[in-house]
Amino acid sequence: MAAHTTIVVLGAGINGAAIARELLLSGVGVIVVDGDDIAAGATAWSTRLIHGGLRYLEYGEIGLVRESLTERNRLVRLAAHLVRPLPFYLPVAGRWGGLWAAAARLVGWESLARAWRAGKGRGSWTVGIGLSLYDLLAVGFGWPRHRMVRAGGAGMPQVAATAFPRAGLYCDAQLLFPERFAVELLVDARDIAAAAGTRFEVCTQRHAELGRDGVLRVGPSPAGGGPFEVRPDAIVNATGAWVDRTLAAVFPGGAGAAGRRLIGGTKGSHLVVRCPPLRAALADYGIYAEAADGRPVFVLPFGPELVLVGTTDIPYVGDPAEARADEAEIGYLLAAVTRLFPTVAVGRDHVQQHYCGVRPLPFVSDNARSPAGVTRRHLVVRHEGASMPVWSIVGGKLTTCRSLAETTAAMVLGTLGLPVLGTSRERPLPGNCDEASRAAAMLECRGLAEQAGLPRAHAAAVAENTVALFGARAALVWRGADGPAADGRLIRGVGLPLAAVRFCVDEEWATTLDDLSERRLMRSFHERLSREAIADVAAALADAGALATDRVAAAVDGCVARLEERYGRRVPPTGNGRGQDGTNMHEETR
Repeated sequence: MAAHTTIVVLGAGINGAAIARELLLSGVGVIVVDGDDIAAGATAWSTRLIHGGLRYLEYGEIGLVRESLTERNRLVRLAAHLVRPLPFYLPVAGRWGGLWAAAARLVGWESLARAWRAGKGRGSWTVGIGLSLYDLLAVGFGWPRHRMVRAGGAGMPQVAATAFPRAGLYCDAQLLFPERFAVELLVDARDIAAAAGTRFEVCTQRHAELGRDGVLRVGPSPAGGGPFEVRPDAIVNATGAWVDRTLAAVFPGGAGAAGRRLIGGTKGSHLVVRCPPLRAALADYGIYAEAADGRPVFVLPFGPELVLVGTTDIPYVGDPAEARADEAEIGYLLAAVTRLFPTVAVGRDHVQQHYCGVRPLPFVSDNARSPAGVTRRHLVVRHEGASMPVWSIVGGKLTTCRSLAETTAAMVLGTLGLPVLGTSRERPLPGNCDEASRAAAMLECRGLAEQAGLPRAHAAAVAENTVALFGARAALVWRGADGPAADGRLIRGVGLPLAAVRFCVDEEWATTLDDLSERRLMRSFHERLSREAIADVAAALADAGALATDRVAAAVDGCVARLEERYGRRVPPTGNGRGQDGTNMHEETR
């Protein structure tokens, strides 16, 4: 029965990808449909953390914090190539600040909590109590316990010691590239389906509509995929901030939602800052602090040279695809950094780029509640009036995508009268590698790079870049999944083999230049991205048969224009410091 069951998942973000994978573990067929690309929505617009949610404790979300800590522990083990522990530094100004506000918030008196919020923020007693509870909820996971320290210690972030004389030290985790995480969830889903002989398809750049006859009609793809029809046994709407719009567009009569609004999204903006003194001042810690108005703000290492700053939390109504970081938000985040690091002159010219997205939070009609007070717990909403079993996913966060998927799969399968045959609780991602296997993967990639003609001086660092993105699958990039071994050509200035383009087309559903730059190769964040590097990717995309040769120049123009319009990233014509072979002599390995 299960083998003949087909479930359609609308949305290829991190939740949709995790749900598809979870369903396939129980032997049902799955079709994933997305109007854009894998991880093209809120997944790519997050703060890129895997964390327990320390601030959720103030809102009494004890269960959510425990669930998040459990999942944090799992993901560090099962996706070790992408999820890494990160020490955090939580600066505090005094001793008692915020204690009464936290107590008021805990019992639901948000307006009183805001009125009582101390001007200097949370004090060491408030922070210490919160971190002690955090430790208690994490008992059994083997993570280090928190410590309270004086500011200015050796090896610690150089936060203003006069304003913030003490700090709490604790540990959470960072997921630099959630886009890659979502892709690997679907790669694993494909492996599960192949082993079981069940149906699995990923259909990006497509729109769908459910007819009253119960047939879902999926439109053609610009990349060449034709339209098709399927009669699903159930549908899961995991389109994030677009959930309400999907209900209106896909389902006749809104899937029985009777006009009920599900999403009350908030706009969150982030800055990617290139300022060497600021990066040095972080000392490889993440900073979790408060802006002047009391909102939480993160200042995080983003690779060896960049700093990620976020986020804002502004109620948003409109098409989530049109959300952009405005100058007021950019100024707000820069001011928060300056408050922490007043001796580091961080200005607008240090902002390499910004990004902005809409959180798919549940709609609440309580105007007195601040956006920060809206729960981050996921909701799985059944649409009882629909002509077939239909659910919408509301809320959620990166950390709990797997547990959300497990809950959703059990609910869907139970409704269809099917058993849960397996879960992903102990299933690693395909690229997962611990330190030992990571070292082996790098050694193998280095050997393959040298065999492909790459000079020994460059091979090690290029291999490191490849493993950082693909983990244990990195050797396949050099060997060629089904074709000849890769040659030694690199994407100029950004330290990846051109062969990675074909690999992403053949193995990871990449169809456009934007897919590759922003969500597969992650070069849109690279410090020395240039137009010539984008042109290299476009030419390789054409060689892979995914882009017409006469459209290469237009695709490059479009990619460069998009990076500036959407992210404020101005791409220079060429990289700096290029060697005779066209690669960057100093940074081609990054």
